[in-house]
Amino acid sequence: MKSKGIKFAKKGFQARPKRFSVVWMLPNFLTICALIFGLQAMYQALFNNWDNVIIMIIIASVFDMLDGRVARLLKSTSEFGMHLDSLSDFVVFGAVPAFAVYLWMDKPQGNLFWIIIVLYVICSALRLARFNSELSERPSYAKNYFNGVPTPAAAFLMLFPIAIDGYLQSQNLKSFQNVGLWIGFISIAMVSNLPTFSGKVFQISKSYVIPMLIILAILSNAIISNPIKGFIILVLVYIFSLPFASLFYWRLKKKAEALNLKS
Repeated sequence: MKSKGIKFAKKGFQARPKRFSVVWMLPNFLTICALIFGLQAMYQALFNNWDNVIIMIIIASVFDMLDGRVARLLKSTSEFGMHLDSLSDFVVFGAVPAFAVYLWMDKPQGNLFWIIIVLYVICSALRLARFNSELSERPSYAKNYFNGVPTPAAAFLMLFPIAIDGYLQSQNLKSFQNVGLWIGFISIAMVSNLPTFSGKVFQISKSYVIPMLIILAILSNAIISNPIKGFIILVLVYIFSLPFASLFYWRLKKKAEALNLKS
């Protein structure tokens, strides 16, 4: 009787697989690549190689963009991959940019600036936690939008003063007040309800396909030929898109609410 009970328990128990396919591993490997380049950015920051810091973060963001899309394409999404991606994002786009900016500012000893740096890291953690908890709760009209600035975009915004400092040659830019206010704005934007484009299900009409490909080609060429200038253009385009994202989001929300009232 005892052996039969054990056999029944084994049949009812869903054992974990002992082997995993390469298809399952590929998206997680891409996430690890993003983490590696993020840590490389931290390493470059120790030696004040600021251009390399920005380049490493750009490459990390490309891997971060690919891992989820590859997972969905190969139908290999998993809870493990989701948690790994969040942990990687927190390090690469949360801790590393804050660490880099703190070093770029010559490690100020004032408590206020350090509090702002810590605020950014905390808000990035809260942003990722909120994103994971809202994955299945977004209404249909909001599928192409994030609530708040996502952590990769926040990391780009965080490094923006470093990128433009070499071109402006202005001592005022590197002041604690200017940089502190900029970091505070980014931190609040991450945890706010500001609608921002996600680009995951973004669609354009047939007539705009060729112009969009030309714009993307020019932007890609700018990033490859001069990564820092390309980075600056990319961040400016994103900043410019923020008011339009809010405008389009609220229009879609009003239409959805009007349809619900009619039904």
